[in-house]
Amino acid sequence: GDGAPWIWNIADEQFYGATQIVDLFHAREHYWNVAKSCFGQDKDKLYQWTEGRRKELDAGRPEEVIDAIHRCSSLPGYDQAICEREIGYFEKNKERMRYSNFRKRGLFVGPGVLEAGCRTVIGQRLKQSGMHWTVRGANSIIALRCNIMSNRWEDFWEHRAVAA
Repeated sequence: GDGAPWIWNIADEQFYGATQIVDLFHAREHYWNVAKSCFGQDKDKLYQWTEGRRKELDAGRPEEVIDAIHRCSSLPGYDQAICEREIGYFEKNKERMRYSNFRKRGLFVGPGVLEAGCRTVIGQRLKQSGMHWTVRGANSIIALRCNIMSNRWEDFWEHRAVAA
């Protein structure tokens, strides 16, 4: 997810106990917000500061990113509102940013796999030329395609037979 609280609420409700991961792309956007506010157009300082944060996040150490943001408070371009907002983001999501541990477990930390899956499962079927869908119809087709593409077609029908 991107770190939005509503995503984690749904995940807790629908996928209790699942490993939650803030995708790395979105996490990086948040430290870039701080860098732009603190260093403006100084490309050398921007690169140096963000490169340090990239390494810290890749290593699964969001606390170091938080510390670096705190240290920005002494800089002339410091924007307190932006820094506080981003510190809050990293604090709330730090357990979802243990990227080195996630990679060791074979989990994906970027959005690419999910986005490709959505394109394959949903886009290829629902976005063809001339197609129009009701929400109910689209949801039904998506459910069927998810079952087929995840090799759970038989399980789906067995479950429905038992429920009937």
